[in-house]
Amino acid sequence: MDTQSPHVAIVDDEEDTVSLLERYFSLLKIPVSYVAYNGLEAVDLFKAATKRPDVIIMDHRMPVANGIEASREILALDPRVKIIFLSADPGIADDALNAGASGFMKKPVSVRAIVNAVRGST
Repeated sequence: MDTQSPHVAIVDDEEDTVSLLERYFSLLKIPVSYVAYNGLEAVDLFKAATKRPDVIIMDHRMPVANGIEASREILALDPRVKIIFLSADPGIADDALNAGASGFMKKPVSVRAIVNAVRGST
């Protein structure tokens, strides 16, 4: 894993959140492996990724499959990936961590805090 520039995936069904994170990561030269808008897409893109992400920013409430379901599937494929949950529902923090997430951040959260969490995860 390259500690200088961890590859990141963004999994969130809110397009504004995805767009903001993509722009910010680009400015900071943090490569984005892929973007997914639901849990099933996240798993499929993880399987197909040429360069798998080191860190995944994962929302919880999404269509098709939620973040916890997606996290379990992704971690079964590669337990080394770090998953940081972003959710407005603090009640799922324990479930996320029990599913293997390395961190949980309650929305709203600053982009700076997200970047620091990404950099601290590698």
